[in-house]
Amino acid sequence: MDTRPDTTAPADTPADATHFEPFEMRLYRVSPLGPLLTTLALFVLVYGSFVLIAETTRQPSLFHVSATGGIVLVQVAWIALVLSLIFTAGTAFTEFSRRMWEAETDALVAALVPAGAGDARAFALGIPRSWSRRYALMFFAGAAAGLAFNGMIILTSNFTFVTYLQSVGLWFILVSPVLYGIGFRAGIDLARESAAIKQLIRDHLTIDLFHLDRLGVFGRIGLRAARSWLIMAGILLLFLINPNRPDALFDATQLWITVPVVAASIAGGVIVLTSALHPVHTKIRAAKQAELDRIHAEMARVRERALAGDAEAASALAGLTDYEIWVNARPEWPVSAGVTTRFSLYVLIPVIPIIGSYVFEKLADQFVSGGGV
Repeated sequence: MDTRPDTTAPADTPADATHFEPFEMRLYRVSPLGPLLTTLALFVLVYGSFVLIAETTRQPSLFHVSATGGIVLVQVAWIALVLSLIFTAGTAFTEFSRRMWEAETDALVAALVPAGAGDARAFALGIPRSWSRRYALMFFAGAAAGLAFNGMIILTSNFTFVTYLQSVGLWFILVSPVLYGIGFRAGIDLARESAAIKQLIRDHLTIDLFHLDRLGVFGRIGLRAARSWLIMAGILLLFLINPNRPDALFDATQLWITVPVVAASIAGGVIVLTSALHPVHTKIRAAKQAELDRIHAEMARVRERALAGDAEAASALAGLTDYEIWVNARPEWPVSAGVTTRFSLYVLIPVIPIIGSYVFEKLADQFVSGGGV
């Protein structure tokens, strides 16, 4: 299947004639706050609605008194906080991905042959309309899964549907369909972008060993896309934290859902990174091997004359030897030292919640019992 967007529309056709924007892209486009404040406002709105429902219904309230007399956050409020972060991040990543493509468009065009310019510029326009039905189907499938999740909670607890709506369950039944829909849709978005960038590289990238620096754009694209998935993995690990148990670091009851989704997020980061880097790596290796084969053929042609004392042939052989060394030394991956360093740091992102939870535990112990940190 051809995963490339249709770029054959007339030049004066507006971008949305061949591409569409998901609702979150539209939200960021119309918001007067800018991307960062819009993201913050979205989080405040989502988690603020939970706080409002919790404090209105008192089913349960945000805090309760522990056995030791301290006031602690209820577990469901912590779960809602993490879900709000996931909701906000999932919404923001779609927009920031578009901005990433927009920022790298010129560098991407410069790395390709002229015929690939149209396909390269199309990445920043949104999602091809040919994918709209699949995106909608995946979103509604996720929404159905979100509703099914709420149904499972009702069936396995003491709630009836009415009493569930009279508790913080109202928040979960409103938020989880959208949250699951975005999550399901992220899977097809990953497949589309991975296939599109591979096809772009396959069809429109020609390797020039003298200008490998131009290929650094693929390293930056892969790194930024992987960063989003690793950040999501870090947020998901927050499910394991006990916010109201200074004597326990992790909540083992959440392992059954946390481990699979964290693994899926890390796998997503690896897939988007390799989608951008590995095809370029393969082409660079092939170009180097082709050039080395040509050098070796030329060396074989002048070797006998050089060994026989022909000064001109000896000089040519020395030059070919130097050139062979230079070709062998050319990097085979389109990543700079800076990109490699940043990726090494990004790998640590999922570890941040673990460190944070340890610090939280020590501070809580200090606050509650007066123990040493």
